[in-house]
Amino acid sequence: MYRRQKYDQFQRNPRWRRPEPGTTWPAPPLGPLVEIVNVAELSQPALEFESTARVTGCQLIASYNWLDRPSPSIIVPGAPPRWTPLTEPRQLSEDDGVYYRDKNAARYPAHPMEPAIQAVLMAHTKPSPIPVDIVACGSTIGNLLRFIRGDERPFRMLLEVVGDAVHLIRRENSPKETMSDVRGYGHKFPEAYTTWDAEVRGSTSHQRIIQYDFGGLHCIVRHEGDGYLKHKQGPSMNVSGHTFAEQASVDGLIEDLKVKEMAPKSPQSSHQQVQMQSGGFEVPQSAVFDLKTRSVKRKGTDFLGEELPRLWVAQIPNFILAYHDRGTFKDIEVMDVTQQVKAWETSKNQELSRLAALLSHIVRLARARRNDRLEISRQQLNKLEIRIQCSGLSPAFSSEVNEEWAMWLAGDSTQDGSSTDDENGLQWSDGDGDYTACSENCSYCGKCTY
Repeated sequence: MYRRQKYDQFQRNPRWRRPEPGTTWPAPPLGPLVEIVNVAELSQPALEFESTARVTGCQLIASYNWLDRPSPSIIVPGAPPRWTPLTEPRQLSEDDGVYYRDKNAARYPAHPMEPAIQAVLMAHTKPSPIPVDIVACGSTIGNLLRFIRGDERPFRMLLEVVGDAVHLIRRENSPKETMSDVRGYGHKFPEAYTTWDAEVRGSTSHQRIIQYDFGGLHCIVRHEGDGYLKHKQGPSMNVSGHTFAEQASVDGLIEDLKVKEMAPKSPQSSHQQVQMQSGGFEVPQSAVFDLKTRSVKRKGTDFLGEELPRLWVAQIPNFILAYHDRGTFKDIEVMDVTQQVKAWETSKNQELSRLAALLSHIVRLARARRNDRLEISRQQLNKLEIRIQCSGLSPAFSSEVNEEWAMWLAGDSTQDGSSTDDENGLQWSDGDGDYTACSENCSYCGKCTY
């Protein structure tokens, strides 16, 4: 889910020089081994999670857009591009250009997860009323699920504890690692069939932060939104649930953050910090879609079935599948897949129970070793290695944001954690783009096909 980047204007800034297509870096060294988790060992502890291995209380809590600027800049809450299909199909040119494997890291290598946290802090000035166990993204949760399911794909992620929350942070060999052999129409199609609304023009991608309960854990998950369906939008409002006429308090917070950005209080201040502005409108999760393009020659393949695990992780209820014949799209399916995602969740209870057991184990271990910054490495089919991070890696957040985030996470621990939101996951009541065969959530493995 990675929209084409217009990096030509960034040539004047050496931080954004266009790399050669398919740039690769050697894998970073591994630190000392702490323990090995074998997938077979999760079967027994998974039994206690069978009744809770489902998503409940899902809610959008924040969102933001990356802006097409030389320095890292976001707009909060932003909005995804709107679905605006062509009245008559025309032949599109094939994809070209450079596409980063991890856009958040490419935009802000020092602290890739920090913009998501800043968006949450802007949307919710009061501390969290519910203790948070996990902060992750679609890629990291998706990689752990693929490990459970036996999909052959190596990955690495960093673990860091802030407050009492365990953060799972995606790790590529380099923040500027790019995809090779980009083919098809997965980038040109959304350029032609979606439109950035006036309030968010100049955006390059839309990021969403949701929260839900899974396996007895309260999770905050960032994912990318490919677009939204206007007829499912409803009244526009900001993420806090107020109209933009009531935005003064958020604007005040932004000004406060700008002052903090100008003050060199820590070594992290030597990095370009994220510039933030308010703008856009809330789009409910019920209106968001995921988009894939495929060749009409492969029609009949269960492409939706292949995508259901990703849709479940991000709790996306709409799926657009566009078939092309040499770049002309005459067969486009716009589907509400709420029931299919729920049915998949029910049918995969054993796998999801093992995922819940694995996440619970990771949380316990990370909290017990909170003074050790850990890393998860999956290089073998059935084994996860948990290691100590090598020295020299930046912390998850700058010191200022880390302090604010820890205070927010501390919240009100007297709450019982129960949610007033719908207990059925995708029955919405609230409000890693890339559209090639690969996506951010599969870490651009290069094995997905049209």
